[in-house]
Amino acid sequence: MTGDPEEEILLETSRIGGSMEVRAISTADGLEVSFTAPSSTMQFDLARLARQKLAYVRRKMRGGGDEKPDKPDGSGGPNGKGGLIA
Repeated sequence: MTGDPEEEILLETSRIGGSMEVRAISTADGLEVSFTAPSSTMQFDLARLARQKLAYVRRKMRGGGDEKPDKPDGSGGPNGKGGLIA
């Protein structure tokens, strides 16, 4: 679930070197999220990422799961050693 594609989102971007700090605010409920993206990221993709992050934060606020099956035990990697292969 990536959120409502018709949801109006206000985006504010600030360029910092080769990156952009992005703040996104949903006009529906006032929820605000922020993230960093490469400065070459297209506006359409920034809006898509913002919708995904807003949906993720809403799920977390409702007590929903993380939905990231690659780290089911929270160990940080596929072999339980923080992603390092021994």
